[in-house]
Amino acid sequence: MPSTDVQPQVTLRTFGREDFERLISWVPTEADMIPWCGAFFGFPLDAAQLERYAQSAERPRSRVIFTAEFAGDPVGHVEISQIAPHLSSRLSRVLVAPEHRRRRVGSMMLAQAIDFTFDHYHVDRIDLGVWTANSSAMECYRKLGFAHVGTWPNAMVADAHTIDVYWMTLTRVGWRSARPYRCHLCSRSAAPRANLASTAE
Repeated sequence: MPSTDVQPQVTLRTFGREDFERLISWVPTEADMIPWCGAFFGFPLDAAQLERYAQSAERPRSRVIFTAEFAGDPVGHVEISQIAPHLSSRLSRVLVAPEHRRRRVGSMMLAQAIDFTFDHYHVDRIDLGVWTANSSAMECYRKLGFAHVGTWPNAMVADAHTIDVYWMTLTRVGWRSARPYRCHLCSRSAAPRANLASTAE
């Protein structure tokens, strides 16, 4: 008899103060933090920086910040920024909890964020920049349909690190083309569980 068990899905909710300590614990060293955020935050990450970060999401179309949950447990962080409805947005500061890496959790989280962006803001494309040294992230994005559009050498300096940025773009057509991989990850789950009143147009 076929199993009727419902498999847990990755869902998204609004990032809040209750997530600060946990997020800080996911980037305990500068080597962990730089691939995640470059020079956006100063090391060590602290509650004061995250408070300003969370408050910045209150400005219309500046950014939407999510905590990802899997089976009720927080497993990741993802941000949608530089939102221009009907045009483009950017996927930023993607992070999976160390104990949940290499389990497809990151890909499922990204799929939810991408679906939300296309459905809610009706953008034509989603852009992102990733450190050229982060080959595993680049491969994850490729599987989701992102295409390389250029490389920016010496794009930023974070502490003693000079970072080359690998730019990638996902169009609506590219997202549709990635459907077989998306279906392989999981069936499409419900819309992100988040209070979006402050981000609506």
